[in-house]
Amino acid sequence: MTVTTIGRRARIAAACIVALGAGGCAMSEDTVSTLLVAPGNYEFYSCPQLVSTAASLRGRQKQLEDLMARAETDFGGKIMSTTGYRPDYLRVRGELRSVEMTAREKQCDLTPPQPKRPAQPAQPKR
Repeated sequence: MTVTTIGRRARIAAACIVALGAGGCAMSEDTVSTLLVAPGNYEFYSCPQLVSTAASLRGRQKQLEDLMARAETDFGGKIMSTTGYRPDYLRVRGELRSVEMTAREKQCDLTPPQPKRPAQPAQPKR
């Protein structure tokens, strides 16, 4: 190989790296959250287990949203939010999406069961 061939290949490789890096920045949060979760994690869960897992993940997602909102009030907090909370938030979103897809495939209703209210005692007539 000549020096010009090596230089040309180096420029092509550098251009590819820059393109991949820029493409990574353009990925949507949904795409990233999907990439952070292994497919089929919830395949063997029963419907009640999926309901429980979805409720737990929704709670964690809300908690992380609150933490990120509080942290983003100043510049240092924005860095903490982006580096500390964001990856966990995206992972939770990806897991929740996976649970929802599995529930759809199994035709499960993810709404948590409503607690039964005790029967009201009859009011005595006066």
